[in-house]
Amino acid sequence: MNDAWTKLATQWVDQLIEALPTGYSRRESPEFVLLSNSDATTANRILRWSEDSRQVILETLSDVARDAGYGKHVVFAFHDTDTYYDYIADIYPDAGEFALSGGMFIDHGYGHFAICMAYSGEHDRTIAHELNHAFLRHLPLPLWLNEGVTQVIEDIVVDGSHFIVDHDTVRRHREYWNSESIHWFWSGDSFFSPDDGQELSYHLSQILFRNLMSDYPKRVSDFLNTANFVDAGNSALHDACGVSLGDRVAQFLGDGDWAPHADYTEIDA
Repeated sequence: MNDAWTKLATQWVDQLIEALPTGYSRRESPEFVLLSNSDATTANRILRWSEDSRQVILETLSDVARDAGYGKHVVFAFHDTDTYYDYIADIYPDAGEFALSGGMFIDHGYGHFAICMAYSGEHDRTIAHELNHAFLRHLPLPLWLNEGVTQVIEDIVVDGSHFIVDHDTVRRHREYWNSESIHWFWSGDSFFSPDDGQELSYHLSQILFRNLMSDYPKRVSDFLNTANFVDAGNSALHDACGVSLGDRVAQFLGDGDWAPHADYTEIDA
């Protein structure tokens, strides 16, 4: 079955090449199909990095990640921002204004991810990040948790981190989050905000997940495997770790009405 899916994927990529500006071509590795207009050296490097990232993620999240159900993973490496955002807009025609993005896992039909090569220097991170989303697609995770674990695993894959918490960052969080905006976080809406909400949402998700890994290292896998977007993962956290999401946020932001509702809807990562 995987071979059949891969054949369909290569046909799809070849058809897309005909619709794109000149210079795009298809290359393959054992587990990946790449669409790009990069030179051979860059394209092969992307494929090698994708293969290495896949192995690290599956080993690190061995009890959680799943790499089954389709054929090879498909990577679209668009040369410029216009082509990249045009493609995303075709997938999400009703999304309105897009926040700045260097890559996106698109869980529609044959799951694939698109990256923008115009944002130099972060391609390795982007691939590790979006590939991790692909390996979590079978779980009904709330977006904050999906992004939290993905950022942490991304750091493991690239063996480095941009994560930092300082006085200014704490101040910005405490000024932004309140009893209303925290529900944009739990629902996932704030991750697509073109204002500071996007940056702070990614950062808060990483804070929460890093703290959970530190406090409950042996229970995180159970939490990930049972969390559901409907209540932002609150009941799963209580069952796995005996604490609530409201308590975990209060640990960082101080006392407040931080508890999630139990009526959120699924949102794409």
